[in-house]
Amino acid sequence: MRAFLWCNGELHYENLTSKFEDISPLFGVDGGANKAKSFGYNVKEILGDLDSVNIEELNIDGTLLKDQNYSDLTKTINELSKRGFNEFEVLGVDGGDTGHILGIWASLAELSTDLIIRLHHQKSTTHRITSHSGSSKINIGESKLFSVFALTECDNVTIKDAEWEMINQELKFSTRGLHNRALEEDITITTDGILVVIVQN
Repeated sequence: MRAFLWCNGELHYENLTSKFEDISPLFGVDGGANKAKSFGYNVKEILGDLDSVNIEELNIDGTLLKDQNYSDLTKTINELSKRGFNEFEVLGVDGGDTGHILGIWASLAELSTDLIIRLHHQKSTTHRITSHSGSSKINIGESKLFSVFALTECDNVTIKDAEWEMINQELKFSTRGLHNRALEEDITITTDGILVVIVQN
């Protein structure tokens, strides 16, 4: 079951209309609800520590997630996964405070590996690939650029149908996977850890 999450970063409206016919159900990650409402989208519920949003003013149901050991994004995804959601399209992840930006990537590293998570940036899309993903095919488009970064140490990474392939190789957080090129419409990738594939739009 899929959910859309709107974070409190920058987002250009035209990017949404070209990617999605329907953004529903849509949940606001704390102050991200303000951004979603400003674009005219219906927010089903606001989740987080609720320190950047006025629930009464927006007239939207809110769920307070108090644990300060985790970010609002991590807490929101954990809460929604308990309700049966297992696929997340995350919007509003660009711009803003540098710490919050890095925190979004940290969320991808700490969340359960059985969840499907995609981040939608202004000029790219990030796909999270984990040991639970199996052999994943990602539609990139022939000759288009993509980058791969390991968020955890991976002992066994395979990337096929790319200009620079990897077969059962180690990969850690480094620049090794920066700027590869797809040779086919889809690339195939597997890992025994957690990594991200960033595809240029």
